Amino acid sequence: MNSLLLCSNTFKTFSSKKNPDPFSILKWITCLALIFCFQFTHAQIQTGSVHGTITTADGKSAQNVSVILSNTHKGTISGEQGNYKISNILPGTYTLILKHTGMITQSGQIVIKPGEATIANFSITEDNKALQEVTVTSGYNKFAKKETNAVAKMPLLNLENPQVYNVIPQELLQDENIVSYNDVLKNVAGVSQALVNGSNSFNLRGFFTTSYLRNGLQDSKENSIEVANIESIEVLKGPSATLFGSSLTSFGGLLNRITKKPFDTFQGEISYTDGGFGLNRVTADFNTPLNPDKGLFLRTNVAYDSEGSFQDAGFTNRFFVAPSLLYKVNDRLTISLDAEIYNQKSNDFNRLFPEASFTKTNPRDLGIDWTKSYSSNDLYETDPSVSLYGTVNYKISDHWKSQTAFSQTNSTVQGDWSYNSIVGDTAVSRNPGYEHTIYNYTEVQQNFNGDFKLGKMRNRVVIGLDYFTNTVNSTSAMIYGFDEVSIKGNDPRYNELTLTSLNAALASVPYSKSSTEQSTYSAYASDVLNITDNLLAMASLRVDHFVNGGTHDINADTTTGKYNQTALSPKLGLVYQIVPNQVSLFGNYMNGFSNNAPVRQPDGTFSSFKPSEANQWEGGVKLDLFDGKLNSTLSYYHIKVSDVIHNSFVTGETQFEVQDGGQLSKGFEAEVIANPFRGFNLIAGYAYNDIYTINTDPDADGLHQWTGPAQTANLWLSYHFLSSSLKGLGLGIGGNYNGIAYIQQSKSQGEFYLPAYTVLNAVVSYDQPVYRVSLKMDNLTNEVYWGSYVSQMMPRRFSATVAFKFR
Repeated sequence: MNSLLLCSNTFKTFSSKKNPDPFSILKWITCLALIFCFQFTHAQIQTGSVHGTITTADGKSAQNVSVILSNTHKGTISGEQGNYKISNILPGTYTLILKHTGMITQSGQIVIKPGEATIANFSITEDNKALQEVTVTSGYNKFAKKETNAVAKMPLLNLENPQVYNVIPQELLQDENIVSYNDVLKNVAGVSQALVNGSNSFNLRGFFTTSYLRNGLQDSKENSIEVANIESIEVLKGPSATLFGSSLTSFGGLLNRITKKPFDTFQGEISYTDGGFGLNRVTADFNTPLNPDKGLFLRTNVAYDSEGSFQDAGFTNRFFVAPSLLYKVNDRLTISLDAEIYNQKSNDFNRLFPEASFTKTNPRDLGIDWTKSYSSNDLYETDPSVSLYGTVNYKISDHWKSQTAFSQTNSTVQGDWSYNSIVGDTAVSRNPGYEHTIYNYTEVQQNFNGDFKLGKMRNRVVIGLDYFTNTVNSTSAMIYGFDEVSIKGNDPRYNELTLTSLNAALASVPYSKSSTEQSTYSAYASDVLNITDNLLAMASLRVDHFVNGGTHDINADTTTGKYNQTALSPKLGLVYQIVPNQVSLFGNYMNGFSNNAPVRQPDGTFSSFKPSEANQWEGGVKLDLFDGKLNSTLSYYHIKVSDVIHNSFVTGETQFEVQDGGQLSKGFEAEVIANPFRGFNLIAGYAYNDIYTINTDPDADGLHQWTGPAQTANLWLSYHFLSSSLKGLGLGIGGNYNGIAYIQQSKSQGEFYLPAYTVLNAVVSYDQPVYRVSLKMDNLTNEVYWGSYVSQMMPRRFSATVAFKFR
């Protein structure tokens, strides 16, 4: 009774507020849960359950299979051992529907009796490298691989999740014959390249986002990301700090790579790609059961990639090895260990950065010879890295599971480079330098997952602890204004930037040496509650304690910038399935934060600042119609960033740092993944983003800055012949549209922008059981376009791939 009175008071307080805060909403949802628990705890309805195991045709466990109980809201996802369970089912006859990428949708009839558990086991078509044989013989929506445990850190169907996310499966990477990580994200609505040329950075809902996550944990390194070991890429939209932390996410979202895992049968594939501008690429993927009887399996991916440039300088050479070991100790315990060993040597950093003194408004009018790199292949960097990753999964009971995971990354950047900027429309200023930086990142995470009932209400819970730490040791020097080279004509100084001349200039420049250390201690919890048959509520909370050990200047033997900060990050969501398992309406409130260091003011005093926070409100609809042939998400979002630090802008006074600025990002996103008829698949997306600063700079507030284009669109159409003499032939075409992207807008100095563009790519493939041949044309129409700051992107390029399969 006291709980009901408390809830009554909470509801009155909640309903009296015009703009209730997130914690009031959390209290209201909690009280609503208490009411339902009180109502149903003593109910004596005799229900039943169904459970079983799902295996592939050769007897191995099939995980992440969607299991749906027809004509109800109930469903689940099979676990690592292929097991599933659906409880609290009213007596009657039902149909169980099984869905998974790479198989024809299967179903089976079951009878639920009062108080009894029904056993229903299933065998499905295997979904590994044999997927291509399935492609040749059946039609299915192979790009709609939405079901994943990693997004919510719990088994949650896409239609049950109030957050917007995209999943790019390995099937799409192969269909588009993708060899570069930068090209992967072109399939996601609202994502655009930030820094080009192997930077692993993107703009997501207008915020700079770097790909830091692998299998849900850190994998921060400076070299290009290799696609050979990728099973899928997950893109979570909006401030996602609640489950993943602020250090690895942005206010726009996060990028999470899911790597390939071992399985129970021997399979292998070797491929070779040859293409324009010196592209040579070899990959190998071998899965080997070491001791199937004892559950020991090994999978190894290898890649060698060598590539030149259409410019007069620029190259990338990289070698990559990724072994992965899986040990199924018993039905309860599974241990996995894997590594990624990478070595890269490259001069792929050729970018031009514009200054604010332009009389021209876009790079098309500058008259630059874009085949010039303004650099030299003598200047290059080596980027070796080693990443280790391990997990221990243990089934505590039928309702609780434990996962202990760690990730450790060591990477190094060493070599020479040049930061080039355009000055006054007439010259390129070259600013070369040297750096040797060593990065060490470690993360340890413990998760407990529960799936249980309170009365009639199902609870899916994750409770986690996380420790993340990193150290950076750096030695560097830079020559500002090494020289200026004319944009037009043949300037004799153009070839004077060499390793010899740079070393001579650096000999008279002092090298800076520094070390930094940061750690974050976190705890989080998330609960998804089935309030009614069709209504689900999510409530999540994270607490982060951030410790910055400061920056140690080794030359001066001084340490500055030490500080600690603690931040809370809540997340709330509601889902209502207006058509169970087909149409759901959703809404969410999400919070993210960014730690801010103390600042030394012009008068010598220090100012401490609280974290900047981003609060998102979002709503939309998710569809999964026509037996999975149409999958779509439509959403509108509003992200308000508060407590942004900026210079005070009182004219004629000393500029102090203050914390009263803001930023607003709002927009619309749409994704459609469809299989309208056998053999034909498409993925399409459109996004509109409006982002600008508030009260940070009167000269720029309200104007779109360098945060990516306001409008983006993507499309890929794929048709594979499934019968007749053309069986195995595949045709694919698609591309991207990017609207105008402003590098700078200023009320006093004007604007500079990258023009809008449309780039098309096409693939012809022929796939047979033992080999596959693919022919690809990138930039089909030879569009001249720019990315990042002022970097012309690759012209038309033809490439050919041949792959041999082993079974």
